[in-house]
Amino acid sequence: MSDDRSPVEERAEGGELGEFDERLEELDYPVTSNELTSTYDDHEVESMGGTQSIEEVLSSADEKTYDSADEVRDDVLNQLNREG
Repeated sequence: MSDDRSPVEERAEGGELGEFDERLEELDYPVTSNELTSTYDDHEVESMGGTQSIEEVLSSADEKTYDSADEVRDDVLNQLNREG
């Protein structure tokens, strides 16, 4: 059986991004990291050290513009891995 999901999607669905992952599909792109943090600052994601808010995760990244949900997922997961 073939799995068409990308490694980023598999990790997101594995629970690290939780409900935030579902919200990414509802956004109109492009979207900036500031827009994400102001809209989803109360959403939490799993990291090696416990849970963190989206605001905490993206605050360590420079202001970015994302063109897709996959770009946001990739960046958030990369930030979580840096902290782990």
